[in-house]
Amino acid sequence: MQADEETSLIAGVAPGFKKQKLVVNIEFLRFFGLSMGMVLLGVGTFMSTYMVVFPPHEDTHTFMEKLKGAQSDFDTTQTYIYKLFHFNHTCTMLDFNPAKTCAALVIMLHTLPCLAFVVLHHVQVLAMTDPKYNNLKTMSNIFSPLQFIFYLYFYMVFVNSPNGEYGTRDGKMKFTFHYIPYMLWQMGILLMGIQQCWYVSLRGEVPFPSIFTKETIWNYVCFLMFMFVLYSTFVWSFIFEAPLWNTESSVGKTAAMFVMYGWDVFAVLVPMCFAWAESKRGNSNVIEFYEMVSR
Repeated sequence: MQADEETSLIAGVAPGFKKQKLVVNIEFLRFFGLSMGMVLLGVGTFMSTYMVVFPPHEDTHTFMEKLKGAQSDFDTTQTYIYKLFHFNHTCTMLDFNPAKTCAALVIMLHTLPCLAFVVLHHVQVLAMTDPKYNNLKTMSNIFSPLQFIFYLYFYMVFVNSPNGEYGTRDGKMKFTFHYIPYMLWQMGILLMGIQQCWYVSLRGEVPFPSIFTKETIWNYVCFLMFMFVLYSTFVWSFIFEAPLWNTESSVGKTAAMFVMYGWDVFAVLVPMCFAWAESKRGNSNVIEFYEMVSR
């Protein structure tokens, strides 16, 4: 038989091999990865409250004494982050050993599923044959590699601890190098949100259709982009010692806490619910693995 441009270059499965199929629900991977971020904060909060001694001092309580109601040896008002912003961020509970070491291990339960999701979702998008997905495919070629890199190096927040002395250049540099990988992780979360909302919008299967429509989904994306820009600008303004607004006042502190804690809700908790709803649709993917024989 004469070959043409449509003829496969693969003769088939190599002798001694058989096809292995792996069924994967990639939205469950995303749900699991995002939910582990919540578990991370829970574990870090518990360990920081009952095991961390900061600032270092001698008159400490044992773990069991603190479980029974003794005062914690972790004074959050003495952290660099508290002194900078006049309130603490959630990551404060992950910045000091032994909580930091445990968090650096638990974070892999967030990072690895998210990395797998980024790769598999990118392949899923490229497999779409309808021309309406063409722009998304082009964007995925840019967004997906960035997400992969940003998630991969998120662990650097645990390497670069913000444990310097407030008011010193060393302290500022430590905080800056701690914040940069966190900011990039936030950007990865944002890019994932944009891609996913774009994808479900094109597919016409918006999660929680009684609440969300294609229009509200894109309003959510715009709000998420606004939150990211505001969050980043706010933090960098403090790094450059030109605060965007005064957080020593009750109104200013409340506004700042809404931005920081609101990000966790809108950028992590909401997509986690979306991913759970998507995973329940049963649209699983199949990965085939086998050794090929070329013609």
